[in-house]
Amino acid sequence: MFTVFKGIKPHIQSLNPVNLILLMLACSVLQANPLHAATQPSTNNNIFGDWVINTPERITLLQLNRNSSYLHLELNLTTPQDSVAEWGRLDLQSTDAHFIPSYSNNAQQGLVAYQFEHPQLNMMLTSLSLQLALAIDTNADSIADEQHHYNLTTNQSIYGVWHQLSTPALSSLVLLDNGYYAMVNINLHQDPQANEHVTHLQWGRFELHQNQLTLEPIFNSHPQHTSNLPSDIPSMIYQPSKQQLTLSFNVNKGNLTDHLLLFKR
Repeated sequence: MFTVFKGIKPHIQSLNPVNLILLMLACSVLQANPLHAATQPSTNNNIFGDWVINTPERITLLQLNRNSSYLHLELNLTTPQDSVAEWGRLDLQSTDAHFIPSYSNNAQQGLVAYQFEHPQLNMMLTSLSLQLALAIDTNADSIADEQHHYNLTTNQSIYGVWHQLSTPALSSLVLLDNGYYAMVNINLHQDPQANEHVTHLQWGRFELHQNQLTLEPIFNSHPQHTSNLPSDIPSMIYQPSKQQLTLSFNVNKGNLTDHLLLFKR
């Protein structure tokens, strides 16, 4: 059963805590950091993980976490401006899924918009081996008229979804084995009254040569904001025992001091 928020579909490009407070209160109280939401028991533990759909038109990634948070990414390869980065809370009762969005860079796309387009909506998540099935009943008539099948992402070496938790911002780096990357940044502690909240999404292609990473951005949701990742990262260190990725780079060409970004799975 998908949680439905009734109201007029928003015509804005980003959601901030002020715009979402009515939605959150109508459903439940969301933790300030969705990655630290309280864990919810589930009878279907196999759904948790990083799931992806690859088509020539778009790449869709759905990360379902045991702490009741989710990440939804849509990298639109044909119309990049329709790309989506969405964080929120997952309320799972058996296989019935309720997605409660909290932050999005594009309120006209993704799950936050889908719920406005379909006033009656049921969702069910089931997993079998290395696939995840998302069945959607858009009319609440017990007939699943949409089926989306996700494959388990490659989650080894540098590939997978990484979260940087050492800063006030919530930053995520996604490196897919098909050569695409995504960088998502959310300042969870930003005062919406002092400065409008911005969810920043940047994605593009990357190349890996031995231990050097080169990024080629294709889309930037807010051009006035730049990713804190440079285009060239001269060294990468992956520590399997710690499930940690370390990126080393210089702030500028005249600075010889390396700076490190620490990401963890």
